[in-house]
Amino acid sequence: MLLLKKLDAAIKAFLRVFSITLFTVLGILLLISVSMRLAGDLEVFLSMRGFQDIADFIKSAVPMNSFHWFDEIVELLISALAFFGAAALWTIKGHFAVGDWISSRLPGNVSRVVYKTIVALISVIFMAAFLFYSVKLCLQTTELSTVFQIPKWVMYGSMPISAIIMLSYSIADLIRGLKTFK
Repeated sequence: MLLLKKLDAAIKAFLRVFSITLFTVLGILLLISVSMRLAGDLEVFLSMRGFQDIADFIKSAVPMNSFHWFDEIVELLISALAFFGAAALWTIKGHFAVGDWISSRLPGNVSRVVYKTIVALISVIFMAAFLFYSVKLCLQTTELSTVFQIPKWVMYGSMPISAIIMLSYSIADLIRGLKTFK
């Protein structure tokens, strides 16, 4: 049992740090992209207004290369952030849940436990289907990304990994719910 608690804490910590890291990298890429565009626009604006020396300095100081790979990296980061972030919230029960509103209005503890167990069962079924179809997607895709030639299954890989995590936590919730009936 101690091993499971340590594993639980490690998974939660990893998902939290990983999600924050993905979000930070996305923010930095966005900042760099916007800064480069603004510098390019400033250079054009200054050269049109007769400030060619300043425009040339900006052009030499700021690399005006386009991020032709930007879309691929953003796609990878956003998909990973969406699914690993969802898994991070799932592990701490941080998602918005209508069930919190419904279960507090149910009469008696037994009806609340039954309701929460049914919700856990639905979650298990949904996560099992999500896992099945995300694995199927990863196995069937043969595409490569345009610039880096990354197999698309790598981009889609966050789906089955996060599905396994969320399914595991859903099964644990279901088991806890079923144990209360004993």
